Amino acid sequence: MQYSEFIHAAKAKLGVDTEQDVLDVSRAFLHTLTTHLAGNAADKLGAQLPGPLLDIIREIPPEERDQGERFKLTEFYERVGDQLGVDAEEGKQKTHQFMELLGQMITTGELHKIKVTLSDDYAPLFDGMVV
Repeated sequence: MQYSEFIHAAKAKLGVDTEQDVLDVSRAFLHTLTTHLAGNAADKLGAQLPGPLLDIIREIPPEERDQGERFKLTEFYERVGDQLGVDAEEGKQKTHQFMELLGQMITTGELHKIKVTLSDDYAPLFDGMVV
């Protein structure tokens, strides 16, 4: 998916009006996911994304990208919400919406790698996806 296609699809999926709003949600989600993934998983994910989204992943220093900080899905929602300045419920909504977009941008194989890296309580993120 090209960046312009992503922005158009993301505005509709996320219910936002501007490219900056899309980037804010993208940053909140990708920073939280990047913090959670271990090894070079975030870099491999980023390689399949439009350039500006890879740049968001790379905002996290390399030594922090590969740490694999562990936290439950509920904390994931809270972290996304905190970065967006909204409550955990809206963080949950934006997380699921962005995850659907992510599933359209990366290969099934990459999506599967992310799924098996995460603990079982992350299964709801993959509901309705072919993984």
